[in-house]
Amino acid sequence: MAKKQRLFIILAIVLFVVVFAVLLTVATLYDLQISQILTKNALPAGAYFSTSNFGLFFETVGSAPIYLMAAFGATIAFWWAIRKQNKALSIALPVAMAFVVFVAVFFFVKDIFSYVGEHMHDHEYMSKPYVVALIALLSLIISALSILCWKQVKPETNDKLIKLSLVILVSMAGYLIIHFIKGPIGRMRYRAMNYSDEYGFDMFTRWYVINGKRNLVPVANGVEISDSCKSFPSGHTYSAAIIYGLICLPDLIESFNKKWIKALLYVGTIGFTATVAISRIVVGAHYMSDVLFGGTLSFLCMMIGREIFIFKGSHLQTLFSKKQTLPLVEEPTAETVEEPVTTETSEVAENA
Repeated sequence: MAKKQRLFIILAIVLFVVVFAVLLTVATLYDLQISQILTKNALPAGAYFSTSNFGLFFETVGSAPIYLMAAFGATIAFWWAIRKQNKALSIALPVAMAFVVFVAVFFFVKDIFSYVGEHMHDHEYMSKPYVVALIALLSLIISALSILCWKQVKPETNDKLIKLSLVILVSMAGYLIIHFIKGPIGRMRYRAMNYSDEYGFDMFTRWYVINGKRNLVPVANGVEISDSCKSFPSGHTYSAAIIYGLICLPDLIESFNKKWIKALLYVGTIGFTATVAISRIVVGAHYMSDVLFGGTLSFLCMMIGREIFIFKGSHLQTLFSKKQTLPLVEEPTAETVEEPVTTETSEVAENA
């Protein structure tokens, strides 16, 4: 059994590496050409903002998983703490988790409103008091309803899902990698080159080139731009790919541990992440290599959290264990060893 498990793990890793290597090779060689093809009829010449409804829709909702999964994980932790006997834990942690739910939902709603303002070319939209008040009110209502509705989930099911909260935490922590390398790499976005007459497509650089922190397009269509040179890697795709955390559900909930449910979760999460990734290229915000690294990094962080908190490192132990599992052979003991039957003892027995 251990040999089969080890072989399966090795094959899965090899397949993952091969697929990633092939996609990275294509992206490295044809990043610019792929963007030119996908932005055609979606990003007019000289424009910074796309006119593609497909691209704009997923630009608005594509990053939702990072906020919704954070709210989901915090809601699980809220009820887990509420039902504990420890008074300090059952008061402080629920308050903290309720705040996390509100903040996560607030940023989710704010993100949607900010894209609306950006594409209305109203750079003061998000600073208007009634907009801020509306975002806060909607966030409070959604947060309260989410927490109250989750109360209906069985306590034993919620206790199992607390491990998923920890996996989500690891995935969110991985976003810091995106945050810290975007600036130093300083890769100019495709749409920034498309918009700028001064620089143009001569400013294109490969994903592995370190350009340093810079912002070459501070204003576009009257809107302040602070990230014109933060193309690599794609934070939007990383945020979308946090939905991979749902893959852990069959590991924790027995009723979900069915082949068709597992297949549906893999197809659904991969499909959503890929769709968001393509939409980021369509609007000219990222190149193929940007979204490839963003989505892959998010997946790896989820798998690390899954291995640590759900499987307790069992896959790694199976992979790197030097012990060979052999069929168990019962060793003879003094009680099980029978004296050889000799002719003499046989004759005595017959005479008796």
